[in-house]
Amino acid sequence: MAHTLSRSAWSGFAAMTAFALTLSAESSSVSAQAKARPLPPGVTACDFGALANDRTREGLNIRAEPHADSAILGRLPALENLDNEKVAADFHVIGVMKGWFLIENASYGDYDLPKKLPPVYAGRGWVSGKLLTTQVRVHNLKAAPDENAADVGQVFDDYGVTAILDCKGDWLRVEAPLAATDHGLKPKLPSDGPRGVVSGWTHGVCVNQRTTCGG
Repeated sequence: MAHTLSRSAWSGFAAMTAFALTLSAESSSVSAQAKARPLPPGVTACDFGALANDRTREGLNIRAEPHADSAILGRLPALENLDNEKVAADFHVIGVMKGWFLIENASYGDYDLPKKLPPVYAGRGWVSGKLLTTQVRVHNLKAAPDENAADVGQVFDDYGVTAILDCKGDWLRVEAPLAATDHGLKPKLPSDGPRGVVSGWTHGVCVNQRTTCGG
């Protein structure tokens, strides 16, 4: 014989279920926060995607500490896919200290790569900003990480970033070359970049290696 709940009993059951689900969601959130590893002391928090830009055979070194003498945890070489295209590793940048960037979750994306790939170190580690690039979506470079800051220059080439110098949140200070044609940079203010390049702040970058990201 089938049993049915009265309207009042069903209301009570629904309320208890909702309360239990709320507790479960709050518990999961607390658990996730507890598992999140804090940044090391002195590290500025960042949040953007970047690409390895080391053209050596060995690839980009991921180090245990933010200096060139630190132990190497892994390497991220450029790989060749089935169409003979070079594919760079991409990763999430979560912090910076004196030109060294703390990264995690390195991978090679879905670019028709061979099924057998070398092991990829996807944990946390430090990489030099001199060997990083990314694709810009906001082409005006700013003098500071602020939408209202003065323009330093304008990037016409989405892939023109030759180094990443600093970051703060989702803003990053990049370096890109000057060019004599309209397809390079047109500086609007003096920059402290070395001769032949300009540096400035941008945000809203992406790491798509097949198409431009627009914006």
